Amino acid sequence: MFRWTGRLLILLATLAVPACAMGSRDGARVPAPGEGVRRAALATITVENRTAERLWIAFHAPGTPERTIGVGVVPPLETASVAPVLAGEPIVLSARNEAGAVYRLPPRTFEVDQEWIWVIPPDAAFADPGPGGRPGPGRPLEGTP
Repeated sequence: MFRWTGRLLILLATLAVPACAMGSRDGARVPAPGEGVRRAALATITVENRTAERLWIAFHAPGTPERTIGVGVVPPLETASVAPVLAGEPIVLSARNEAGAVYRLPPRTFEVDQEWIWVIPPDAAFADPGPGGRPGPGRPLEGTP
């Protein structure tokens, strides 16, 4: 049984290797600049954290806080660029402090390649994220972001 199975595997491998090498007769072609290449729709965000707290910066699509994507951390009283965010569709930017409270902006759409500075004021109203990550009172803040 093993001998038959082993021979079958060797035969299949022998046939698969040349098939993998086949593609086009002239080999792989490198596209010309801009040809067949889609650029990602991204915008650049710089965060000016005027609070006395370290902040975790993230974004999510409106209505989907469970799918939040972290893009960076900004120390207190500092300015830092974070990873690019989606452009061309609405997103919600948020900052979470060490206590787990969240400061959110309303949904906004950035243009492709847009550069934007988010100034978080020293008196920013951080709120309990509530069930499902949505702002709401009455939920104890647990752990760090």
